[in-house]
Amino acid sequence: MRLLVVHRINYRKGGAEGVFLDHLQLFRDMGWECAEFTMAHPDNLPSPWERYFPPYFEAGEGGLVEQLAQVPRFLHSREAAERFAQLIADFKPDVIHMHGLYQQLTASVMAPAKASGAPIVFTLHDFKLICPNYYFYNSHDGVCERCKGGRQWNVLLRRCSGVSVGKDAMLALDGLVQWYGGAVRKGVDAFVCPSRFLQAKMSEHGFDPARLAYVPNFFETADDAPVDPSAVADIEARYGRFALYFGRLSREKGLDVLIEAARIGRFRLVIVGDGPQRAELEARVRAEAIDAHFLGFKRGADLWAHVAAAAVIALPSIAYENAPKALLEAQARGKIVVTSAIGGLPELIVDGETGYLARPADASDVAEKIGAALALSPQTTAVMGDRARVRVTADFTRQRYYRDMVRLYEELVARRR
Repeated sequence: MRLLVVHRINYRKGGAEGVFLDHLQLFRDMGWECAEFTMAHPDNLPSPWERYFPPYFEAGEGGLVEQLAQVPRFLHSREAAERFAQLIADFKPDVIHMHGLYQQLTASVMAPAKASGAPIVFTLHDFKLICPNYYFYNSHDGVCERCKGGRQWNVLLRRCSGVSVGKDAMLALDGLVQWYGGAVRKGVDAFVCPSRFLQAKMSEHGFDPARLAYVPNFFETADDAPVDPSAVADIEARYGRFALYFGRLSREKGLDVLIEAARIGRFRLVIVGDGPQRAELEARVRAEAIDAHFLGFKRGADLWAHVAAAAVIALPSIAYENAPKALLEAQARGKIVVTSAIGGLPELIVDGETGYLARPADASDVAEKIGAALALSPQTTAVMGDRARVRVTADFTRQRYYRDMVRLYEELVARRR
């Protein structure tokens, strides 16, 4: 079959982009004819289909007047729809699989997708279709589900983005248009849910359970690179025994909690990644003389060398996580993970056997669990890490993902025929 895969950008910016790129590469490796449709971006990987890509667009920049002027493009991209229609006409896909449309490609691409007659699959990397702010989280309320049942105006009332009134207004308007217009909610044939938690939450918020398919992610990534043992040894010599966080530096990830836990537990913390909270976190670490080190964004062999050198991986999210691929990748490398008992995270950890679950937003409990992991003997650390590796490499593989996804595609194609 011919597979057309859709996402906002075509480079490895974050977790969703990683899943999109690895999905695409997997099906190419298995002999499928594949095409991708994304926005043009200077960091994009080369693509034979880039002549179809619409120009990159990023909303929410500039003052209020500039942001208001962006609203029509934020909600509907005529150019994206036209270029997507041309790609569909030339490529003639049997299946269209979408990963991310919001605010950039927009739901405008649903019309040509529906007109093609090909079944449409949509992987849910977050909660955007039921929470305009993506995470069911804002800095005022913490976890928040006030938008349930078509009340997306709460994003503006609660100032959920934390960026600007203009951005909150655009998110609220986009949420209302998506919910009441229903182009995605009603037009997609199957939504792929990487966690049982997300599957249940989408059903609870009004999505048809019959169109919610549970397909966990896989841990292998096309960005894998061999790790140089001397690089790992250098990191171990530099930092000793440490806890590592790697990912986006934003409030919902619980970095405030993690840094407070490092202060309480007096353990060394290494933070790899970048994001809107970095400057604030660095200032706090300097002011309170906390033993935390910010290394910026890393990828490939450099990232995995830091993962290999770490004694424990920490992901203390305070918002509903879905199924972060980073957690699977760390476990596949035999690492103990301390994470929050929230969202889909408990599905990925066997508490006390492959890692530890901590109470969300509880710095003392996070400190206790990370301290317990750091205090383990090398033998016990190796045993727990090996349990994590065995579980991940048994249940979250490319082969299982490919098998599940092909089964879904074939069912949808047969239903259309």
